Amino acid sequence: MSIDGRFVGHLADELNQELNNGRIQKISQLGKTDFLFIIRANNKNQKLYLSLSTSLARINLTDNNYSKDFTPGGFCMFLRKFFERGVVKNIKALNFDRIIQIEVESTNDIGDRVKLYLVLETFSRYTNLIILDDSFRVLNAYKHISPFDNSERTIINGVKYELPVDNKLTPFDYDNIKLLFNSEVTYKDLINKIRGISPLLAKYIVNKAEHNYHRMFDVYYETINRKVTPTLAIGNKTEFYYIDLFSKGQTSYSSLSKLIDVYFLEASSLERVKQVHKYINNSTKQELKRKKHKLEKLSVDLDKALNSNILRIKGDVLITNQHNIYKGDALYKGVSYELDQEIEVELDRLLSPIQNANKYYNKYKKQKKAVAYIKKQIKITKVQIIYFEEVYNQINSTFSLSDLLEIQDELRANGFLSKKKISTKKHKPNYDVYYDDLGIMILVGKNNLQNNFLTHKYAKKDHWWFHTKGQSGSHVVVASFEDLEELTIRTAANLSACFSKSRLSQSVPIDYTKVRNIKKVPGMLGSFVTYTNQKTIYIDPNMDEVNKLKRGR
Repeated sequence: MSIDGRFVGHLADELNQELNNGRIQKISQLGKTDFLFIIRANNKNQKLYLSLSTSLARINLTDNNYSKDFTPGGFCMFLRKFFERGVVKNIKALNFDRIIQIEVESTNDIGDRVKLYLVLETFSRYTNLIILDDSFRVLNAYKHISPFDNSERTIINGVKYELPVDNKLTPFDYDNIKLLFNSEVTYKDLINKIRGISPLLAKYIVNKAEHNYHRMFDVYYETINRKVTPTLAIGNKTEFYYIDLFSKGQTSYSSLSKLIDVYFLEASSLERVKQVHKYINNSTKQELKRKKHKLEKLSVDLDKALNSNILRIKGDVLITNQHNIYKGDALYKGVSYELDQEIEVELDRLLSPIQNANKYYNKYKKQKKAVAYIKKQIKITKVQIIYFEEVYNQINSTFSLSDLLEIQDELRANGFLSKKKISTKKHKPNYDVYYDDLGIMILVGKNNLQNNFLTHKYAKKDHWWFHTKGQSGSHVVVASFEDLEELTIRTAANLSACFSKSRLSQSVPIDYTKVRNIKKVPGMLGSFVTYTNQKTIYIDPNMDEVNKLKRGR
């Protein structure tokens, strides 16, 4: 753990210097746990990234651009209501621990200026963002902690905020720390007895003093009073700290925010991919389950509607035998000459025989009309099931954030995810481009947007098109007008197999034909097509060969 109490103390000082008296212009939610504050300070817009991820908790200024397509939740809306247009008055670390407090002067509902506080606690799985009023009572929190969850600390609305209690020494309590070093100590003793000391710093102090407790206080004093030099060290394990504690592979940065940004960029990208993947994967599974359940109900309704003739026959029996039926009868047994058998007809006691017959005739007409409607709904639902099965396969075949976001946009456009304000600016889909050993360009679509673009907009009529036979998969376009050599055919077929449901199978059949022979299936969602004049090649998918191909754009 590199971000400890000492790190946070210096980070708070840095943020305060950069953001003091800055106005909060906009608050966006980037993911389930990540937020971005746009703050106008020092005559420029600055981006404050705040993550409540249990594994990637942090706060820092960033220069990176982030997609703001995540639908904000209730907590983000609460932040917007209370903090947008507010002015940052002070940022400081609390209790020499991994806690940062941001004091904001804001305006309440009646126009009065009030003080509010944002308290970020970065305690791994206990990471939390707590909103306090001017009397330090909790207005809201990302994670509420009831008295039943934790007997030592409660975080619920209206409760007075209390700092965690650990009975440790503060890092500047030199007199008591000297006493601590009067006997043999281990790095674990430093962690357990001095607040804000990470294993990284504790091990450095003990090793620097060569485990000699007589020298340890001097090393400790010199180390924690060093000038801030944000350092990243890359070796067997990538580490960073606010000062240089490393022996090799060091890179220095101008600020702690830049250091954090570099270190967490890749990790946070993977976390973002996980969040988006989980969101659209769960939504797709839920929709698929819902459509299959709907199809079952529609099938039952269709059976009932198709068997509606019995209703007409019962009406006929009542009309034929009305002279034998009396008002008040609950049941009549009569012979149907159409069925050549006796049937039972339930009656409404309050209706006459004629009225009961008309009731059966009306039900018959209604169900007869329903047949066409139900069949239409069954057709639509089957199309949607095929579509969601295709999308589900695409979601679990890609690990690129841009590809996943395109799938998310497609689901929104088709009305299967909650819609957000969509930019009118159109972007080219993020398809993959490869070159075989002959230098021929091969393009691969990994979702419906990319497939449709490549096949119906990008590809020329005499380009070549590859696809796994009889199942879902990527559209692969070979941008060549000439007859293909075996090398190119096998390369394109391997790409098609590797980006399909059969990626783990052997001897996968791949069809290929000219783009002129491709037709989009009318009325189908997704990227379904029909094609003619195809040839078929069988290939064993080999992802290692894909990774060796030259890539381009």
